[in-house]
Amino acid sequence: MSKLTKKEIGAHVALLVAAIFWGTTFVAISSTSSYFPPAFLVFLRCAIGGGVLMLVFIKRLKNLSRSYVAVCAFLGFLMTIGYLMQNLSIAAGCPPGRCGFLVATYCVITPFIAWFVWKRKPNIYHVIAAVVCLVGISFISMPDLLKTSDVGLNLGDFLALIGSVVFGAYLVYLGRYVDTMDPILLTIGNLFFGAIYAGLYTYFFEDSAKIVWNGQSVFAALYLGIICMSLTNILQAIGQREVIASTAALIFSLESVFGIILAIAFWHEEVTASLLIGCAFIFIAIVISETKLGFLKKKLSSNVFRKIFSQIKVK
Repeated sequence: MSKLTKKEIGAHVALLVAAIFWGTTFVAISSTSSYFPPAFLVFLRCAIGGGVLMLVFIKRLKNLSRSYVAVCAFLGFLMTIGYLMQNLSIAAGCPPGRCGFLVATYCVITPFIAWFVWKRKPNIYHVIAAVVCLVGISFISMPDLLKTSDVGLNLGDFLALIGSVVFGAYLVYLGRYVDTMDPILLTIGNLFFGAIYAGLYTYFFEDSAKIVWNGQSVFAALYLGIICMSLTNILQAIGQREVIASTAALIFSLESVFGIILAIAFWHEEVTASLLIGCAFIFIAIVISETKLGFLKKKLSSNVFRKIFSQIKVK
C-alpha cells in the first residue's frame, strides 16, 4: 500500500472538515422549518454562499468561460435537487434521523453510479466498505427509526432516497470536473445556478407569506449559507481533486456521526450503545476503503513466510 502524499492528506482533511460542518445542518434546518419554505431555504443558502465567494474571489471571475457555465449549470442542478429533496423530505414529516439515514445511503450508491457513468468498476474493498458503512449509519439512526410508526416507505422517505441518488451522482460528476477546472470557480458557479433553480421553484410553487424574518432565522440563514454552503462546497471541490468519489462518500458519511456528537455536546442527547457501534462500523468502513486491508495482508504474508522458513530450519 502506497503512502499518502501531503496533498492527499490535506484533501482527506478538507473532506473531513466539510463532513463536520454538514453534521450541523440537520439541526439547523430543523430550527428553520417554521421560518422558511424548503426551496426558499436552498435559495438562501446558495445566494448567500455564492455571494460571499464572489466577493472573496472576485479576481478569479475573469477566468470564467463557456465551459464553466455549461458544467456549473449541470452540477448546480444536481446539487439543488439533492438539497431540495432533503428539505422536502423533512417538511413532509420524515424525522431527521430517518432522513439522515436514507440520504446517507449515497455512500453505497456512489461506487455503482461511477461504474455506470464512467465505466469504472468498483473494487471489492469499496463494495465491502460501502455495505459496512451502511450498517454503521443504520445503527446510528436506529433509535429514530424505531420511534417512527411508519414501517413502509412514505413520501418523505421516497424524497430522501431521490436525494441520496442525486447526491451520489453529484459526487461522481464533481470528481470528474475538478481534475481539470478551478474548484473555486466551480463552487461559485454551482451556487450561482443553485440560487437560480431554487429561486424559480420557490417563486412558482411556494408561499412567500410563510417566510418569517427574525434574529434566529437570519442567524441560521447566514450560518447555513456561509459555513455550511460556501466553505463546505469549496472544501469538497478541493478535496475531491485528490480523493475518488467512493472514498469521498464514505468520509461524508461521518456527517451523521458528527451530527450526533454535536447533539450530545450541545443538546445533551444520550450516548447509546447503538451510537458507539455505528461509529465503529463507519470507522472500519473508511479503514477498509483507504487501506484495502493492506496491513493485514502484510502481516499474513510475513506469518506465512515465517512458518515456511521455520519448517525448512527444522528439516
